[in-house]
Amino acid sequence: MILNEVFFSVQGEGVNIGKPAIFVRFGNCNLKCTWCDTKYTWDPAVADNVRVDLPELFGKIRAYDCKHLVITGGEPMLQQDVICAIREEFLDYYIEVETNGSFAATEKCAEAVDLFTVSYKTSNSGNAPYELKMFGLACVYKFVVDAVGDFEEIEAVIAKYKLPAEKIYLMPQGVTRDELLKKHDMLIARCKEKGYTFTPRLHILTWGAERRK
Repeated sequence: MILNEVFFSVQGEGVNIGKPAIFVRFGNCNLKCTWCDTKYTWDPAVADNVRVDLPELFGKIRAYDCKHLVITGGEPMLQQDVICAIREEFLDYYIEVETNGSFAATEKCAEAVDLFTVSYKTSNSGNAPYELKMFGLACVYKFVVDAVGDFEEIEAVIAKYKLPAEKIYLMPQGVTRDELLKKHDMLIARCKEKGYTFTPRLHILTWGAERRK
């Protein structure tokens, strides 16, 4: 499998924010977001992915005393067979997958995962529109917001796929503490208006752009 890194921290976003977790970052991605903070998983100029076999991956996971896994990327749904293998090896772990939602989960993969955090990438990412293919009880939907003008497109996606308000998370775009804080009030106001959930980016607020934090 193509791996970028494995490290132990706390979840910085979304449903499980603040909870200790082992992050398993897969390499490669099918999208190329202009503001991506993990270009080292897909950009040939800076990528530092490695190929490892499953026993080596499992050993890296077992190095930490924690049973909460966050499988992220890159785009982890490019390697659904590895996600399934992780579940088979770690039956009593909580497994969360962060995905852009452009790939449908196989039945086996869907059963292997406790939570899919689906971050649909709108045009502020520099990507062309794509079809959302991740649905189900185990999904929540996160949108990265850069400016007020993003809300119209986000609302169109929510309406198109009939996504329930209680599953919508709004998160500010930014790679520094100052960039994020400037957008908090805007997002909180929108969440109050629509019944969405605001999620900060705890890791950036705490450690900035430092890796493996």
